[in-house]
Amino acid sequence: MLIRGLSILLAGIVLSAAIAKTARAAAPAPLPPAVATAIAAAYANQCTLLKNTDIDGYSKTLTNRWVESDPNGTKTTKAQAIGAIKQQIAAMGLTVTDCAATIAGGSVSPDGNTVTVNVEQSADGTVASQAGTSPIQVASKETDIWVKRGGVWLQSASTILKNTIMLNGQVVQQTGSR
Repeated sequence: MLIRGLSILLAGIVLSAAIAKTARAAAPAPLPPAVATAIAAAYANQCTLLKNTDIDGYSKTLTNRWVESDPNGTKTTKAQAIGAIKQQIAAMGLTVTDCAATIAGGSVSPDGNTVTVNVEQSADGTVASQAGTSPIQVASKETDIWVKRGGVWLQSASTILKNTIMLNGQVVQQTGSR
């Protein structure tokens, strides 16, 4: 449960300070600049909230029906994810010190209110250990869906394609292959 909680916490939700990348020939099409900027700002906001341990604020960046799917087909609801984050912060002294997201293209619905993005995310932080604190790093590749509600972009789904968690420089969990 400890590793699953970290996976939910850091792979599914921690991450941002996004920078949109231009696509290559075989890569997904780049998003229109205004949309890419708005989604990058939404990821950056999530990162800031997590770095400030504002989990209730972070929760407000997700729709009520947000769901995460991992490479094994396991689904996690918003309530489960937020509960796991709070539990891991309390139990492990988890702090997020840095996070980033790089958007690698995606698509926009015809009405402009739904965006699907391919994103690579990373997060660095610390957890309590017998020696004081230990570094933790998470890297993931995901496909995320964002919806525009009242002029605000909210994340409505996340499909994790690959996730790697490292503690003290050692891989402790790795899932997916893309």
